[in-house]
Amino acid sequence: MSSPLRLIETGLRAARWNVAMTAALAELHRTGQIPDTLRFHVYPKCVLIGRHQALAQAVDLDRCRRRGVALARRVTGGGAVYMAPGVLAWDLLMSRKSLGALDEAAAKICGAVAAGLSQLGLAARFRPANEIEIDGRKVSGASGCFEGSSLIHQGTVLIDADFEEMADVLALPAADLRERLTTLKGVLGRVPDVGEVMDALAAGISGSFRRPLERSAATAEELGLAAELLAEEIGSDAFVEGGEAAEASAAARPRLSAFAQDFRP
Repeated sequence: MSSPLRLIETGLRAARWNVAMTAALAELHRTGQIPDTLRFHVYPKCVLIGRHQALAQAVDLDRCRRRGVALARRVTGGGAVYMAPGVLAWDLLMSRKSLGALDEAAAKICGAVAAGLSQLGLAARFRPANEIEIDGRKVSGASGCFEGSSLIHQGTVLIDADFEEMADVLALPAADLRERLTTLKGVLGRVPDVGEVMDALAAGISGSFRRPLERSAATAEELGLAAELLAEEIGSDAFVEGGEAAEASAAARPRLSAFAQDFRP
């Protein structure tokens, strides 16, 4: 076994705070201030917009307001994603040494997550380039990028999901989503406890990378930096709405512009 992989859980927090926490962890890892870290977290009902997306084109704003679906903009690229308490999210920050190319790293991480889900009695498998499927339908998606010496990898697992609401706010055909996606509830016939799912995923990642887990809490430094980033930029409506002014403001802050490259959608 090699060095431990730090594991933290930050629970259900506001969407924009969760984005700020991801940015804080990424900055601290990139600058060598924290070790390799796996974070599990959960969002309220919200849509996360990709860093460069036009808000009005990515989401139906009126439907979001009517349904009480919050909006947040990631500091990373990719497409709009619907999140809810039934969707478990992870951030994985690791040294890029020995990981190979991004596609190789993604395959190994997604394979590790699939191995974790198999501990729940599921026939989960990695589907290139960035998905995990059960019986041919997607239950998990992921994306990642290299920033300096760091790999930043994010993903979700659909424990339970309202496909009708997801389709409505993203202006997508509900029938298509039901055909392409599945949930752990749908496969298992029950809603597994989120702690059970976290333990399974953590075990899969730990075993695949041969790194023991070291559980801890988020540090005061991490929480403080997240609060700072939230107040400076990520929590503002201007940042979420985007546009030239928001882009210029973000570009003036190295903390945010460092992560403004595209993740795989």
